[in-house]
Amino acid sequence: MVFKLFESLEEFLDESANLIFKIYKESITKYNQFSLMLSGGNTPKPLFEKIAKDYNDKINWERVFVFWADERYVDKESDDSNYKWAYKLLLSRVNIPQNNIYRIKTELPLEKAAEEYEKEIINFFQTKEPAFDLILLGVGKDGHTASLFPNSDLLTENNRLVAPVFPSGEPYVPRITVTYKVLNNAKNILFLSSYNDKKKVIDEIITNKEMAKEKYPAARVEARRIYFFSCQLPTAPRGGGL
Repeated sequence: MVFKLFESLEEFLDESANLIFKIYKESITKYNQFSLMLSGGNTPKPLFEKIAKDYNDKINWERVFVFWADERYVDKESDDSNYKWAYKLLLSRVNIPQNNIYRIKTELPLEKAAEEYEKEIINFFQTKEPAFDLILLGVGKDGHTASLFPNSDLLTENNRLVAPVFPSGEPYVPRITVTYKVLNNAKNILFLSSYNDKKKVIDEIITNKEMAKEKYPAARVEARRIYFFSCQLPTAPRGGGL
């Protein structure tokens, strides 16, 4: 794991965007496409804006395919929707084809939405063992990541790629999440998190990951390359999420 702690928001955003662009270029060179999985919360919001502003013309968006690691079971126009903020701050501002955006369809019944999203992932990769080029994740104050929460039965899920989640977290609503079968098969994972309010969790994950695995779902993520970027300054106004 590569861990970096930044003292300024500007440096945090610069380094994060640079890494995403580097992985994008590697993926285009090797596979002629870039599969990107996003997460919600507050931390990625200014990063979405930066990529839209500084990288729109540097990226061939026709070769970028966007998915989500989790979604709150709310209307896609809700302020609690992970999709809404990614679309508003990033996807609507770049030249990505709409067919390249794979939204979790929260207008469906909860279980059906999870089943359909799993099918979409399998169909895209043509395998039940998808390997995303890059997954962006956050870390909650309780150590959750995506919508994998402490003590959840999904922490030991070995069959499903996507599963429904009973009301959890903030906001306290049902959710849909990918499982470790997706996260742990990724080629690259970039954790993005504020630091001051999550210091204890982050320090334990970085310094004693094996012990942290017993308490924090984020510590159980095992991918080929893991980067953990954290900023000592708040990255967004207070609110639910990461």
